Amino acid sequence: MKRAYVLPWALLLAACAGRENDAEYPANEVLVADAADEEDAMNSEPARPAPPAGSLWRDEVNAMVDAGLGWFLQRVDVEPAVEAGQFRGFRLVRLTPPDFWQGVELKPGDVVLSVNGMPIERETQAYEAFQSLKKATELRVRYERGGRQRELVYRIVDPPAEPESKVTPDKRTAAK
Repeated sequence: MKRAYVLPWALLLAACAGRENDAEYPANEVLVADAADEEDAMNSEPARPAPPAGSLWRDEVNAMVDAGLGWFLQRVDVEPAVEAGQFRGFRLVRLTPPDFWQGVELKPGDVVLSVNGMPIERETQAYEAFQSLKKATELRVRYERGGRQRELVYRIVDPPAEPESKVTPDKRTAAK
């Protein structure tokens, strides 16, 4: 059972919060913008800032839940961690691609024990934990590394309100 319906969504949310795909264009490709593109870029609104440290944007969490667990399972391999015949959690085997997981404290070998205090042993439990993130105020991933328990905690916050566009009246309209 290399791929299990478990904790991955939590890891995904932690990993993706506020990050953009750095590999959108090949490194050796040269992009040339014309004057109109440059002017549009200078007049465009600045991109939304990254969430505060230790936080995830609510809309990004919801988008990840909406994308589904299957989408995430393409980026993580896990296996059951059993101790003395008892299920302990899910051991992270591989996180791919590596840049997708950059900045996430979890690494292969860690054993995820629970998500937001909810067990993740059965598919239905994992699914419930996954869906609960839409209403959760935080994401807590309890895991074990080297025999010591640890916990990742991310607050789930609403992004700042979009500023109203500063519309300047057309000079011809203002003169009338």
